[in-house]
Amino acid sequence: MCEPHVHIDDTDGVIRGVVKMKKTIVAVCVALAFVAGVAMAFAADSKVGYINVQRIVSESDIGKVAKQDVDKLRQEKQAEVNGSAAAINTLKTDIDTKKGAMQAKELQEKTLKLQDMVKEHKRLVADVNDELTRKDRELVADILRQADGVVKMVAKKGNYTIIIKDPNAVGYLDPAFDITDEVLKELNKK
Repeated sequence: MCEPHVHIDDTDGVIRGVVKMKKTIVAVCVALAFVAGVAMAFAADSKVGYINVQRIVSESDIGKVAKQDVDKLRQEKQAEVNGSAAAINTLKTDIDTKKGAMQAKELQEKTLKLQDMVKEHKRLVADVNDELTRKDRELVADILRQADGVVKMVAKKGNYTIIIKDPNAVGYLDPAFDITDEVLKELNKK
């Protein structure tokens, strides 16, 4: 008769594995408790504020001056664009009114000149838009650079731990934490 093969488990190995797993779980729990404790302590001692960058750019004295500069440049560039458009309209009107009396060669030359003027006008409009956009970005960046030092000063003075510059990135912020008015007041003193 053949005796069945009996396999005896390694109970000591299983016990060692369970003990090791319990130690790991305890270590992870201790680490999580530590991190949670630090986070709670940080949250208890921290003070959060936020600023509305758009308001700083549009309501600060330096922002208002920058806006006037951009508006002046925009008017100058608009005059250039209007001059170009007027020249195009003058030539188009000339072609339309004298079309019947012009020689074919003269009509072709004026039509080609009109097409070139339209292409140049489109380039001018694109260049003007690019220039105005670039100028606007430069001025906003300059305003924000100047405001940055004021934000830090207000934050230190008010014992803020964190100042958020983009309140829209967070789902909700209580208006009581908005320090934009303080920053504007200090920035306008400069």
